[in-house]
Order: sequence, then C-alpha cells, then structure tokens
Amino acid sequence: MASHDKNLITCVEFGTHSVKALHGTRDKAGNPVVLGIGQVPSDGAVCKGEIVQMRQAAAALEKALASADKSAGIVSERRNVYCIVNGPGVTSRQGEGQVIIYDEDRKIRRSHIQEAVNKAQSLALPAEQVYLSSFDSFFLLDSRTRVQDPEGQTASRLEAFLHIFSASRNQLETTRDILRELGFEDRIEFVFAPVAAAYGVLQEEEKNDGVLLIDMGAGTTTYIVIRRDGILASGILPIGTENIANDLSIGLDLSIEQCRKMLIDQTLSRKIKNGEPFIDAGGPVSGTKRKIPVGSFERIMDLRLREIYSILRERLDPRTYAPQTECGIVFCGGGALIPSARKILGEDMRMPVRPGIPFGLSGAMSDLETPVRHAALLGLLKYVTAAEADRGSAGSRFGDALEDFGENLFKKVKDLTRVFKI
Repeated sequence: MASHDKNLITCVEFGTHSVKALHGTRDKAGNPVVLGIGQVPSDGAVCKGEIVQMRQAAAALEKALASADKSAGIVSERRNVYCIVNGPGVTSRQGEGQVIIYDEDRKIRRSHIQEAVNKAQSLALPAEQVYLSSFDSFFLLDSRTRVQDPEGQTASRLEAFLHIFSASRNQLETTRDILRELGFEDRIEFVFAPVAAAYGVLQEEEKNDGVLLIDMGAGTTTYIVIRRDGILASGILPIGTENIANDLSIGLDLSIEQCRKMLIDQTLSRKIKNGEPFIDAGGPVSGTKRKIPVGSFERIMDLRLREIYSILRERLDPRTYAPQTECGIVFCGGGALIPSARKILGEDMRMPVRPGIPFGLSGAMSDLETPVRHAALLGLLKYVTAAEADRGSAGSRFGDALEDFGENLFKKVKDLTRVFKI
C-alpha cells in the first residue's frame, strides 16, 4: 500500500445504522474521484444522527477508515477530515440584514452587500448553539423587488436574507474529540447532511427552477428547499426507516434485526417487484418458520410512510415550497429504496418525485450497490472538490464558506462571504 498524496480528501458520516468513511481526490480537471469506501454497523453508538456512545462510535469509525484504506489501496495519513453533521442538535434560521443606501446615485456596491450580509449573519444564537454555515436565500430592493444579485442596481434600501445553520456545541465537540483521537488534527470541518446531499444529486435545472430534496435515513429524515441557488427552507425530522422496521417488528411479531435486514438488503423490494405473495420469516419461537403475506408488510410500511410525509407537510409552509419547487421532489437515502415510498410521497405531496442518485463522480463507485443510500457522503466529496477547484474566485449563491467554531473553511473573496456553485 502507498501513502496518500496531499490531495486526499477524507469524508465521514456517523449514521444511526452505520458509520461510513470515504477517501477521495480530484482528477486533473478538478472532478471528484472516489478512491475507497468503508462502512461498519453503528451498533447503537449513534441515535437519530447523534453520537450517544463515544467509545463505540470511535471504534466503528476506526474500522470504517481501515476498510476505506484497504478499498483505496493506501495507508492514509490522517490530517484533514470533512464530517456530515445531522440530528436534532442542528437547527436552521432565517437571518435578515438591512442597509440604507445613502450614496447620491443609489447604486448598490459590494460594500453594501457585505454590510447587509454581515448584519444578517449576526443573528443571536442560543448559548448551547454555535454557528455552522450560512447561505444566501435572496435580496430585496426597497422591500418589494426580489433579486439574487443586487450589485449595480439602484435602490434606497437593501435587505439580505440568509439561511443560517447552527449546531449543538456539545454535539460538535463530541464528534471533534473522536476525530482527534483517531489522528485528525489539521482541519476538521462539518457540513449539514441535506446540504451535502444536494451537492450529490441535484441537477442545475432543479437548483435554478426550485426543488425539494428529501433524504430519509435510518434515524432521521432531512429536507431542504432550493431555488435559484438559494436555500429557502430546511429541517430535520427525528424519524426514519428504523421506525418502519420497529413497526414491522411489533405488527408482525418479528425480531427488529430481521426487519432491518429486510429493508436494508431490499428483500421486501424484490418480493414485491416479483409479485410474490408471501415472505418466509422466522416465528416467535426460535427455529420456527412461517409465511407472512407481502400485503401485511406493505400495509404497515405505507401507514408509517404516510405519517412521516404528514409531519413533513406540516413543517413546510405551502407558500414556500409549493410555488418554489417547479421541479418537484428528489428523494434519496435508504428510505428511497423502500417499496411504494416514492409513489406515496408523490401522492401525499402532489408533486413528481425522482430518485436522488449521485452523479458526477468516478472511481470506486462499484463498491456501492445502492449509491442513493449514500447521497450525503458522496455529495460531501463533491462539495469539497467543488470548493477547492473554485478557490480564489467567486461563484453562485448556494454554498458560501463554511465556518467551524468561527473559523472560515474557505477564504472570503471580494469582501463578500465566499460562495461557490453546487
């Protein structure tokens, strides 16, 4: 095995079902290349996207990193790492900043934009929360004209609207301690899960015309609304496929492990697609077998899915997502692989739905049987490579500089918080 070069990018994710590690790099054109991937069960170390057992989580990540090393054929020096952050400890808020234009010509300059953005970013956070990142939503001229780039336009008042993410200080510190214990010291950066997923699966047309991205994992379901490269809404539901597995376990008198396996290895999907009427399953007494109608599984799953979608509808303001999502819904994560999940989502939200399959990556993608399940991790690699390739020049709205406890990941450019294209 060879040691890595300076261009190695390591991405990790602590998920409710599994802990993942990915090694990647950039090709000569700056495009992301997957070198190796490792994945091991979380075994209770992570719940609803948050680490609850530090030692177990550290041990799981160490195994995942070793597996990624083996897959990539390298011995990685643990220097920089980029980590998905998820769970109820992450919150989003809308920040607003206003500037009066006193210049005689009323022309909006970069300094005005910077001032408005700074005011919007100065949103007071609860003591237990730390600033994670912010992204442009839109600008308003004279309280009536909505624009994405106000520079050079004429107005008496400029208002900046930013989508601001913050995270639990304790949650980030716990994750940081684990990463440092495993040797990562130079740079540890955090990216909110649906932001990373957006990088992985959204097309340019969708980002421009408006789209709702939903990522359903084992312990959480995250969502984000993007239009014209600005984030209009986002959030986390502490519910996911683990709840579906639990419902199946209780409703059909099966072990939770058996139900999880059926969902993960797509046993149910294959049975339903093949039109098979029964599933062979273990009985309540060890060693016994029984046949359970496929329809029994479907009814239980459908009820839970509709409940999740109902909660999602309540979270989303129809005035925000419905008119702003011309391209419908992109659905990724393990939940997108559940039979009928996409169909029910489209019916309940009354919008077209497509699977969120990561694209624009090369390399060891064959190591992943179901890339849709790993949209956030693969998207994180695209996120980092896009930022590094774009370093030194300004870009579009979505994706300004991440900050980690106040330290910029990427430098500010042209006196404005740095932005780059997803």
